[in-house]
Amino acid sequence: MQIRAALLAALLSTASAPALAEVVTEPDDTWWAAFIDRLGAGDPDLEALARRDLRYLGAGEFDRAPVLAEIIAEAQAARDAIDPDGTVVVMRVGARLEDYDADREGFPVSAFGPMTTVSVAGRGLGFRNWQALQILPADLDAARALRARIGLDSVVAEMTLQAIRPSETRPGTYDAHVSQVVYRSRAGEELARIEAPAERVSSADEIAAGAAAIRAALEAAAGLPALGSSWEVAKADLAEGWPLVVSDAWSYTETGRHLAFVQRDGVVEADTPHDPDKGFRLFLQQVEGPWLPQDGTSFSVTDILGQGGLSTAGLGSGLACGTPEALDRCAVLTFSPRNDGHVLTGIHGVIEMPGTLALTEALAAFGATPDAVGVTLRETLVAYDREDLRLARKAPVTGGLGVTAMMATAGDPASGTLPYDPLARTTGITNPGRQVSLFAVDGAEDRVPLIFVLAE
Repeated sequence: MQIRAALLAALLSTASAPALAEVVTEPDDTWWAAFIDRLGAGDPDLEALARRDLRYLGAGEFDRAPVLAEIIAEAQAARDAIDPDGTVVVMRVGARLEDYDADREGFPVSAFGPMTTVSVAGRGLGFRNWQALQILPADLDAARALRARIGLDSVVAEMTLQAIRPSETRPGTYDAHVSQVVYRSRAGEELARIEAPAERVSSADEIAAGAAAIRAALEAAAGLPALGSSWEVAKADLAEGWPLVVSDAWSYTETGRHLAFVQRDGVVEADTPHDPDKGFRLFLQQVEGPWLPQDGTSFSVTDILGQGGLSTAGLGSGLACGTPEALDRCAVLTFSPRNDGHVLTGIHGVIEMPGTLALTEALAAFGATPDAVGVTLRETLVAYDREDLRLARKAPVTGGLGVTAMMATAGDPASGTLPYDPLARTTGITNPGRQVSLFAVDGAEDRVPLIFVLAE
């Protein structure tokens, strides 16, 4: 109610303005409420808002209709004048310069982090290019001089914000590109001025090419058929290179119920038709494990769900592909009924990378770098058990859910449900649902599990 009332007040207060496609300095929550409403989906109920306006409430019974119409017209004109795409906002926030980091040659800035937001009209506002601004650069002499000037006091970060839009990963939150930061002392003295690189907007062709390059690198490294392959083509592609290839579907024959497809060490042991009306998953593994369907065997929820976290069926305890003693790979292929057969519509799996790599280096091995066209990198949390991941086996005592990961996404929005979502059980963070996503996961001993998810 208060937000809606503030929205109407903001709309009316700007009714005479020619446009808001210009710099707005230190807007208050009333302005932010109007801006967010204009940025969001759907139109506000201007009539309902107008009926709470003091002019309407104070009008006589015979004057209320024209007064109501006038208020609605003013509000609509003011709303139409807001140009979210062209609006530039200058706002100031408090920040701390943390202890000097000699390796990165600068001060880490508290205002810029992967999950940092400021409150505007009750909503969170984050910064897409926080990584470019998380360090205030200064050589050692300049750093000493700056610390001598400010001591342990906080500073003011005066930010210029552009391209404000809803966040892809946090519901109800917005983010912006920060084009400039001016650092000031609490007395207003300018301390430093940082210009950030312009945000690159990729074309549709560039987005498609970026996703295709990463997808091709993953398919080559893991020995995977291409998305869109028919079951017959995919089966031929998997004729060698995987010790164990097993369908999760059952086939019913004269001799009883059998797994529809089983291939061990390149030898096909079972190959019967899948139900043409049902999809199925194909597990590509190094060893047999609890993910393998078998008659008369039930598995505990803990084995399948990883002590309340995400399902690791087919990926092995701790994302170790069932082989904690070796760095290897595993995958799950999703086939859907289509064109009187089955087509590969989704892939997810794990490639274990050497533990000497940083998370960003593990992603970069497949072309997912911060400057890659059409690729977005974010730090996030995934809901795996920390001890399970560290030990690469089922931990006897839960270490708690929530493991740091670096996520890279590329491509257009996926056309359907993702075959696997490492963010599914993570509070406050949602998957942007693009065709390619990678998660380099921290916390494992001597390895970096790289989760890949490919969707149409």
